[in-house]
Amino acid sequence: MKYTQIRSFHAVAKTGSFTRAARNLNVSQPTITEQVRDLEATYGIELFNRAHRKANLSATGRVLFEITKRLFSLVGETDTFLKAAGDYGAGHLRISSVLPFFIIDMITAFHEHYPKIKISVSAGNSATTLKELLAYESDVGVLSDHHSDHRLYTRIHDTHLIVAIVSSDHPWAERKSIHLKELHEQTMVLREVGSNTRSAFEAATISAGVSPNVIMDIASGEAVREAVAKGHGIGVIGELALPYDSRLKVLHFSDVEMKVNRYLACLNERRNELLVNAFFNVTDLTP
Repeated sequence: MKYTQIRSFHAVAKTGSFTRAARNLNVSQPTITEQVRDLEATYGIELFNRAHRKANLSATGRVLFEITKRLFSLVGETDTFLKAAGDYGAGHLRISSVLPFFIIDMITAFHEHYPKIKISVSAGNSATTLKELLAYESDVGVLSDHHSDHRLYTRIHDTHLIVAIVSSDHPWAERKSIHLKELHEQTMVLREVGSNTRSAFEAATISAGVSPNVIMDIASGEAVREAVAKGHGIGVIGELALPYDSRLKVLHFSDVEMKVNRYLACLNERRNELLVNAFFNVTDLTP
């Protein structure tokens, strides 16, 4: 087995194409094809089902791809360590986060400590964040409440309340709070089914016997806020996820307390990597 063969296989598996793999590795497409075929011939296996010229992984290929993800994550870790050793001079930290503005305080604190480190931030819900962590596509995740996973190291960073929001011209706009039961049969705009905010809200409404009239499901907190501001209905959202907007009014619930936790997460096996550890240490100091 040669490193170049494994590298070529991994590139094809990751991109789904021999041509794109060749472009990413800056070698010719015939070279990639030959290296993958030599690897298959050496072990008498088939790594790709090449029907219709598509590079679809075989069962063996899928298992090997899971291994090479870990392998090339370690290669990347080694490169980052060597570049950053001493003064953290040239590292790259990839963060996946729910509602990226959630983490500006963390990024600011980290940048103050390590101004030369490049930071990339991708956005998504908690499920997307977990997926990127497990695929080695991000180094650190910031997510809301989630199911326990033995592959992850997580810790609670903070907790915030779920609040209702209405447009500034809504009849309730002059109020400071509402009772949960007042939402019975009210027109509402909510996050998608399965989101942590919606799950906590629905658990509370079911317990209280409240049935709101949900007319929109939107897979974006920003879009929920925009729909509420345009008068489409009442929304609920995590208080920390609510930047100031003069078009909206925040209403706290006076009779029930719904909370959402915000977590920092990484793979257990990566907890002590140089930049991951640095990020966790800095955020210990970030309120």
